[in-house]
Amino acid sequence: MKTLYYISAGEQASIPQADLKRYIDQRRTTFTGFKKSFNIWCLEIANDFNWKNSKCTCPGFLKNFIYKHIVGMAIRLKYCKPSSEAKTVALGEKRRRDRLSKAKAALLVQ
Repeated sequence: MKTLYYISAGEQASIPQADLKRYIDQRRTTFTGFKKSFNIWCLEIANDFNWKNSKCTCPGFLKNFIYKHIVGMAIRLKYCKPSSEAKTVALGEKRRRDRLSKAKAALLVQ
């Protein structure tokens, strides 16, 4: 069983019903029609055992065949759990800009 979710590709928080209906009903016969339809991405997620076989129409998925939308929706639907290490990483924090420490000499007791 697969469920469809629609994601806004722009800065919008939600998708208006009229735009969603137009996206579902349209036939993309011209390039202009295709370009307009690319503002909404469709996420087709499978049931909890096969969530890794899900599909998305975003550019990242079309290139790499798995993307953050699928993983994020699987976490939100509780199909998988993020590791505890992933939760402890500070968001937006960068590594310090200085020289890295040299490696210790091998086979020496310190």
